[in-house]
Amino acid sequence: MMVCMTPEEKDLIKQIRSKEVDTKLKEKAIKRIGECLEETFILDLLPSAKFKSELNTISEGKSVPPGVKRKAKAMLKRYKL
Repeated sequence: MMVCMTPEEKDLIKQIRSKEVDTKLKEKAIKRIGECLEETFILDLLPSAKFKSELNTISEGKSVPPGVKRKAKAMLKRYKL
């Protein structure tokens, strides 16, 4: 079974990667991504490969605020993605 990103996940990723969105909104978006990951693991589901890839890209992005990058890296480590 192929797992796809939810519309909410797509929107959150899009917010973080947008150059027009300010840092505060990006921090809120990464926090919500963490909540989504927590819900996914509580329900014993796997996040999509695309979602993992996007989160990895955020954790290494040059235009991403440092706080958002740190949180993305922590999520990748915590959930062993």
